[in-house]
Amino acid sequence: MYTEEEQRQQIFNLINDSEFMRYLDIDFVELTRQKAIARMKLDARYINGYGTMHGGCLYSLADTVAGSLANMSGNMCTTVDGYLNYFEPAVNTQYVYCEAELARAGRSLINVKVRLTNDDGKLLDDGVFNYFRMRGDISTSGK
Repeated sequence: MYTEEEQRQQIFNLINDSEFMRYLDIDFVELTRQKAIARMKLDARYINGYGTMHGGCLYSLADTVAGSLANMSGNMCTTVDGYLNYFEPAVNTQYVYCEAELARAGRSLINVKVRLTNDDGKLLDDGVFNYFRMRGDISTSGK
């Protein structure tokens, strides 16, 4: 079993090795076995035709943060399903923040709740993601 710091570093290595993840430029503030917090800058690259952050970018932020938390279990995890309730547009903020909290970690499935907020802490979106624990540990993914 890896230490929490070793698991965190392996997850950050996976993120840094992905061109898509580098494009999203998600900045982690906290990543433990129980909770993850990250932020994504409201960048012109992510703006839709309405002048707000595209819902796909918000979903990708939520799935990345929740999935990173799931991977802190020590197993490689893959998304089974997820949903995001879009309450408010992501606009007039420097960053969109995502907080993910472990709701349940079973033998096969991990359930994570997410909340996305703006700079003022206003709730923009919330949702739930489920991940399947695959064989092997996080250090063997992508090989």
